Amino acid sequence: MTYSIHKSIDISFAHHIRGHKGHCINMHGHTWKFEVGLMSEELDAQGFVLDFSTLKTKLLEPIHSLLDHALAIGEDTYNDIADDLEPMGVKLLASRQELHGEINTSEREVVRFEQAENRYPGGLKVAVFPFSPTSERFSKWLYDAARATLEDDRVKIRYARIFETLHPVESVAEYWPVKSSGES
Repeated sequence: MTYSIHKSIDISFAHHIRGHKGHCINMHGHTWKFEVGLMSEELDAQGFVLDFSTLKTKLLEPIHSLLDHALAIGEDTYNDIADDLEPMGVKLLASRQELHGEINTSEREVVRFEQAENRYPGGLKVAVFPFSPTSERFSKWLYDAARATLEDDRVKIRYARIFETLHPVESVAEYWPVKSSGES
């Protein structure tokens, strides 16, 4: 008998796909859903595959902190445009000062999680990845992050799923590892 759980988190952020032939060359945003599925042959002493709060605090919350209201781009793109993002970030944040009389810099928390990190050129929140952030690459990144963070001898990561656009129609990318003939 195999037990299975899954949990997801919704995140609003923008991305840019380096070299894309179509519209995704432009910076654009989505409301994304990041979902991970876990399985186990045996439950723990409390009767769980994994406590949902552990899944949330160790995996989903750090990802949310990294990406929420950020621009997600690859390292190559960041290196090309960081100097251009600096004055844009300064100008965008200046609108806060016009309305509120100050610019709050306390929200500039740098999150580093599984080879990705926040950078703040001119105060603009950017999430930089070692790849161009497509849904497919995010699904593999989420799977690998879940394995590194949560998997052990008992708990296995079943899949990672990225919902790029929740409304009006879902667009979904998944990563399921292919087992070789000798694996169970």
